[in-house]
Amino acid sequence: MTGPLLELFSTEHPAFVHVPLGLVIVLPIAIGISYKAKHPHTWKLASFFIASLAFIGSLVAMLSGLFWGRQISLIPPGGLFPMAASEKQVLQKMLQLHEIAALVGVIIGLFCLILIWRWSKENNNDRRAAPAKGRRLTDRVVGLAPLLFSFLWIASWGFCGKLGGIMVFGNEETNKAAAAADKARKGDAEADLPIRALDYASLEPAQAAPSRSKTHGNRWARVWVTASGIDGYKAGKPLPVGAYAVLSTVEDAHGKPSQEPGPLYMRETQADGKVSFVFYWPRVPESRRGETGGEDFAYWRSPSEKLKSCATCHANAGPATKP
Repeated sequence: MTGPLLELFSTEHPAFVHVPLGLVIVLPIAIGISYKAKHPHTWKLASFFIASLAFIGSLVAMLSGLFWGRQISLIPPGGLFPMAASEKQVLQKMLQLHEIAALVGVIIGLFCLILIWRWSKENNNDRRAAPAKGRRLTDRVVGLAPLLFSFLWIASWGFCGKLGGIMVFGNEETNKAAAAADKARKGDAEADLPIRALDYASLEPAQAAPSRSKTHGNRWARVWVTASGIDGYKAGKPLPVGAYAVLSTVEDAHGKPSQEPGPLYMRETQADGKVSFVFYWPRVPESRRGETGGEDFAYWRSPSEKLKSCATCHANAGPATKP
């Protein structure tokens, strides 16, 4: 299952989760009715049917959630859990608990289903050999162990559902973390959008096609320079005052450029002759957040300490060899 079909399966995760959750809630009711019903065997079969559907639905919900997490870059490609690189990543930590609760629920559900099935197998012959009135109640109903496991199943999936609701609608902790991140971005008049760097396609391309850049995360990169600096850049000279160069990048995919955009790098010569840098990455994939100190959004400008390595590298590499 790939392409649009996988995308549809993933994005329908919020719909899938309601089916097993509803069935899990109904399961102990069906088991309980078997203790009072005139035909307990019928309710035993109903309990097995409900548990089977709930278990299958649980697997579907868990797998769709995993693929959805990868699709929106909360879970690394090929990974099973998100990586929380810092205490500020409340959503990632909550998603870890959400996945663990779902997995525990699936395991408990499997045990519950096996118990009901074993009871059915062991007691089916007894049901034929003796009339219902001639047998003990514990031999006619589903049993206490499946009933106990059904309540544990509700607890795990209920907790999982609660965390899912918080991740969608937020709570005090997640809203506080989101507000702090938003405040940090809006504390600077230019923090939301480095317009000139984003407008790199209006500049002059210094390369006919992108090439691999080991110094920029082994990504595929292409240099764009303002008209006032393109000739000097190609000649290996420093950028003149007011000129700037932008390095656009895309992630590598098995030795070829992918469709996944990487960060933008910008280098500018200011009016006082000093060189300044900009690093802009609006959506940092989970697997790459080690490069940004755990941040899922990065916009750094000189004189940020985070750009110190850029200044050092370019000072040692010459004016145009490393944009």
